[in-house]
Amino acid sequence: MRKSTAFAFALCGTLLLVLLFVGARMLYIGHHSQSFEKIAGKGEQFQLTLMENDTLIAELTDSAQIAAVTDLLKGYTYTEYPHFFHPRDNELSGNRLTVLFENGHSISVNADGYIFVNDKLRDVEGGRGKEFYHLLYITFYPNAE
Repeated sequence: MRKSTAFAFALCGTLLLVLLFVGARMLYIGHHSQSFEKIAGKGEQFQLTLMENDTLIAELTDSAQIAAVTDLLKGYTYTEYPHFFHPRDNELSGNRLTVLFENGHSISVNADGYIFVNDKLRDVEGGRGKEFYHLLYITFYPNAE
């Protein structure tokens, strides 16, 4: 009887720990992952500001251009930077493209593929930062190859 009771307590305790871990992980992911809607807001964008480093490139008001930029940005989920050690400041000082929304929030990416949401280092699912930079660069400069 004592062995079966001890086994039942051990099994219940293990299951409880697994459930707590899964629940905590879900809360962590939900809190630290940001969808495009959380960043830009749920409403339609009527103006976007495009900047390279601190230089204004364009203020988009044409709905087709805004749709092209927002469709690109909607395709990514912005997550917490996954690595324990963050890059040094000199690695983050490369050419940076920034999209500034009406609500004051921004999404940036530098030439090395580091993503910034409201100037905080983030990542995109799948670690596709360089691909993201290239696609955003083509959106900023449509005549570039």
